[in-house]
Amino acid sequence: MFNKPELVAPGGNFEKVKIAFTYGADAVYLGVEEFGLRKSAQNLTFLQLHEAVELANTLNKKVYVVLNGYTFQDDLEKLPYFLEKLESAKVHALIISDLGTMRMAKKYSTRPLHTSTQASISNWKAAEEWKKVGAKRVVVARECDITECKEIQEKADIEVETFVHGAMCVSYSGKCTISNYSSGRDSNRGGCIQTCRHPFEFNNEPNEDPVYLMNAKDLMGVSLIPEIKKAGLHSLKIEGRMKSNLYLANTVSIYRDAIDTNVLTDNQIDTYETKLKTISNRGFTDGSLHKKADAKESVSSKWNGYSKGSIYLGTIKHKDDQNFYYAEIKGTFHSSENLEVLMPNQLQNIPLNTELFTLSNQKLERVRQNSIVKFKSNTPLELYSILQKPLFNS
Repeated sequence: MFNKPELVAPGGNFEKVKIAFTYGADAVYLGVEEFGLRKSAQNLTFLQLHEAVELANTLNKKVYVVLNGYTFQDDLEKLPYFLEKLESAKVHALIISDLGTMRMAKKYSTRPLHTSTQASISNWKAAEEWKKVGAKRVVVARECDITECKEIQEKADIEVETFVHGAMCVSYSGKCTISNYSSGRDSNRGGCIQTCRHPFEFNNEPNEDPVYLMNAKDLMGVSLIPEIKKAGLHSLKIEGRMKSNLYLANTVSIYRDAIDTNVLTDNQIDTYETKLKTISNRGFTDGSLHKKADAKESVSSKWNGYSKGSIYLGTIKHKDDQNFYYAEIKGTFHSSENLEVLMPNQLQNIPLNTELFTLSNQKLERVRQNSIVKFKSNTPLELYSILQKPLFNS
C-alpha cells in the first residue's frame, strides 16, 4: 500500500474554506490581513479564522496560515502581535519564507512551522538547515521533480509538500521583481500584477507579432499521482486562492478521487484531465514534476487567453423546509440554457432542468449576476454544490 498524501487546497475566503473541506481537502492554506502574498484575495478576518479553525477541528482537518511575504524592517515591530493572534487562534501551522520571521515565530508562537516555496528549497541540505531552525515541513521549490522531492524528504527527515496543480510563476519559485518595475507593486509582498504574461515586442523584428516570452502554462500533475504516492511524499498542494468556487470544487474533488483510488487506469486519468481542462486555464503542463520544465512545453508563447469548457454561475448556499434551494449567482445567464451542478463526492455533473425564481416567487427568464435565485430539484443537492454552464462549442 502506497502512502496517501495530504491534499492541501487554497482558502481564498471563508466560503472557499468550507468548499475545500466539503469537496475533500485535508487542509487549507489561507491569508489573514497581512504578511501574505495575495493582497487582492478576500483574506480572512481573525474572527473568521477562529471559525475556520473550529470547523477544521470538527472535521479532523487543518488550517495553515501564510506569512510568506518577505519581511522588511518596518514589519518587525508589528510581527510579534500578529504571531500572538495566530497563536490564540490555534491554527495548525504557519507557512513562512523568511528566516528572521521563522525565528520570531519560534519565540512568539508554539504553532508548527512550514517553510514556504518562496524559500526555494531545492536540496536536502537546505531542508535540513530549515529543520534546524524549527521547520516541521518544507514546501519545496516548484523546480523539483518527484525523485528530488523524495530524496529531500528522506535525507532531511522532514515532511515535504509540493505543488501539483494550478498557475505557475515563470521566475524561480516566485522570486520576481517585474511588477515592482512595471507598476510599482512589490511581487514579493503580495502586489504581483503578472506583467510576465503580457506580450513583448522587439525593435529588431518590426514585422513579427508580439511574443509571450514568459507566459507560463498551468500545472497539472494528476497523471503523476501514482508515482507521487509511490514516492511517499507527505503533502500535495493546489494553487488558486483567487480563483472561482467552481475551480476549487472541481480541482479538489478530482485530486481527492485520484489520491483515494488504489489503482488508476489510463481511462480514469483521461477523465480527470478532461474535466480539469473544462475550467478556465492557460493550457497545461506537468511542470518539473516529471522532468525539468522547458520553454517549449511550459510556456504559451503565442497566446495569453484562457481555455474553458464551462462557466461558473453560482453556489448553493441554503435549503429551506419547502425544499427550495437558494443560490448566490455570479454570472448572467438565461434560464432556458443547459445548466449543470457539480456536487461533493460525485465527479459527474448533474443536469439541472428546473424553473428559477426570485426570492419574491417571480419566475425568472434571465438571471443577472450578484443576485439570489431559488429553485427545486428532482435530484437532492447538497450545500456548496456549484452551478455552471457548459460550453459545448468551446
